[in-house]
Amino acid sequence: MSTVATNTIPASTRVRWRISTLLLVLTLINYADRGVLGAVGPILIKTFGLSVAQFGIIASGFGWGYTSLTFIAGGIVTVLGPRRTYSWFVSLWSLAIAAVAAAGGFTSLLLLRIFFGASEGIVFPCGAQIIGKWLPRSERARATSLMTAGIPLGSLLVVPLTVWLTHAYGWRVPFVALGAVGIIWLLVALPIITDSPRSNPRVSPSELKTIGEGSAESHSFASVPWGRILRSRTLWLAGLAFFSSAYCLYFMLNFFPTYLVRQRHVEFTALALLGTIPWVAMTIGALLSGVISDSIYRRCGDLRRARSYLAGSCLVVTGILIATTIGLTNTHAIVAILSVACFVNFVANPIFFVIPIDAIPEFAGPAGALTTGLGSAAGTVAPLVTGFLVQATGTFVSAFAVVAALPIIFGLLLIIACRPDRL
Repeated sequence: MSTVATNTIPASTRVRWRISTLLLVLTLINYADRGVLGAVGPILIKTFGLSVAQFGIIASGFGWGYTSLTFIAGGIVTVLGPRRTYSWFVSLWSLAIAAVAAAGGFTSLLLLRIFFGASEGIVFPCGAQIIGKWLPRSERARATSLMTAGIPLGSLLVVPLTVWLTHAYGWRVPFVALGAVGIIWLLVALPIITDSPRSNPRVSPSELKTIGEGSAESHSFASVPWGRILRSRTLWLAGLAFFSSAYCLYFMLNFFPTYLVRQRHVEFTALALLGTIPWVAMTIGALLSGVISDSIYRRCGDLRRARSYLAGSCLVVTGILIATTIGLTNTHAIVAILSVACFVNFVANPIFFVIPIDAIPEFAGPAGALTTGLGSAAGTVAPLVTGFLVQATGTFVSAFAVVAALPIIFGLLLIIACRPDRL
């Protein structure tokens, strides 16, 4: 199994959870990288004389690169394997985010944002491939929710840290710092992560048995059933539902600080508190998601109830809660209701990563690339639509209406038609 003598391996190991924790940390870094632009958005708009629409275009540049790469990321991961994929692409996006510190205006910000987005496009297809190989079905939702808890946690941490660093040293310093953090993750993770449990010298025979036959084996690029994946109703419905969930996320990530400053007249320094509350709620929701979903599955053995019904119901509730804020004028009430909506949305969100793993675990990377690609399109659409709606109307009312409508529509479709137990 390895070059390390068997008697040097503990009788019982939990390497799969160490790797799952590394995925959590990487997702945290990933979303801190994405969120730093939104956190300094009010300052960038003022520094470079940008309109809200121009800032929306810059923010959407991430989605252009990210979505384009994500659709082919499954093939990249299949050819290179997760470990090599991480080593190349984490290096690229760390350099890209650090380079934003040298930007001089609209064009350079947009081009760097596109390149940064493209280099991050492998993160979830790669994570899905690892979870499909390293975790048995009964643990996949928990591992996936742990990984995706980094989405709100990274967004949570980046706001106060960016506000502090920007206030103390200027807006360019947070970008450089985040680039360095990505390289540090690589140095820690690469000695631990391998493409499969059997190739990892730290995994004990008992852990291999726990992982069991449900773990996916390696396959060649040619063996991937691309036709079945692309025709899968399950994956398309999960991807569209993910799009509606991610639309809410990218609205919060890119425009919530600007909304608070421009429309609610909150001081920039106050964002360190008000701007982080929804992300605390999202983090709690993401951590509970896998526990709730796996608990339902263990009780009834029905993936449709544990995945589709749970996630779809949460999306509908998310949309209804967001809609109730449109007529409110009290800033604290708006933040409170949005925080509850964010919590419910992130009980749903991790499930969109686990559905492709359940549907076809042996090709979780390519299947996850389709659902993640559809979902990540929100990274382009949400900033563009929000920016132009706000620019055209002068308020965020119509932007909030779109954010509310999408999860209701796609949540209902998920409940009615998605079958995660089959491709």
